[in-house]
Amino acid sequence: MAKYSVRFEEGDAFVFACDLEGFFVGRYSDDDFGAFLEAENARVTFKLVRPPLDAPIEMLRGDIEVLVLGPEGRPMGRYALWGAQLVVGDTPEYLIVTAQAGLPPHAEARRLWDRFRVSQPQRGEWRTLRVGSREAWLEVAGLRYAESASKGECSVPSREIIMEGDDIKDVASFFCAIGEAFRGPGGYIGQSFTELEESLEDYLQGVPVRLIWRNISVARSSLSSVMDISGGPISKFDLLLKILSKNDVDVIPG
Repeated sequence: MAKYSVRFEEGDAFVFACDLEGFFVGRYSDDDFGAFLEAENARVTFKLVRPPLDAPIEMLRGDIEVLVLGPEGRPMGRYALWGAQLVVGDTPEYLIVTAQAGLPPHAEARRLWDRFRVSQPQRGEWRTLRVGSREAWLEVAGLRYAESASKGECSVPSREIIMEGDDIKDVASFFCAIGEAFRGPGGYIGQSFTELEESLEDYLQGVPVRLIWRNISVARSSLSSVMDISGGPISKFDLLLKILSKNDVDVIPG
């Protein structure tokens, strides 16, 4: 069964693969995420395992999408890369792709994609990932949400939302927790301060919400490091509270 396909935008050609080797190699965490974003784009080299090849290989270059396929062959998510080149590997079993990516796909994401081919995410499942690897959960959740048929649907948010806070040990943990609180298991509402603000504005549409944040003291301690922003130094925790308040989210310690 093909678990991935690579779409070459030039010629709209697809190459399917049973697996990818060397694609999921990123190991960034919240501590170095900003540094990665400011760095030069990463070059990723990976192998397509047992790909049927219908198009001439000289056509397979340029901008590409790596589609993660579900059990019925429909895309679960997609990674955009560019400047791709494809060559035949040492054996016919492999084709080798080299391309540029904004960030290399997270090393933990491969296991999560395999996991979600079997069944839907469970409540609190993100906690099984260690701190420093929860960015992989956000990567997969964000791509799944972008692919979701319900992305453009308007829904009325609950006026009272409960967020479990006992395992919010870093910024990525916060985004895992709030995505689940607002949109259910595997839910996504951003993975950066800017994206959170934009997502809340779009989702809530000015509707006030009470967020009951249980064990808020955990995040107050773990997110106490200070950032320099345009308005002056502020802790990560206080910046999150500021964004929530600005978007009519009334935080109630629970």
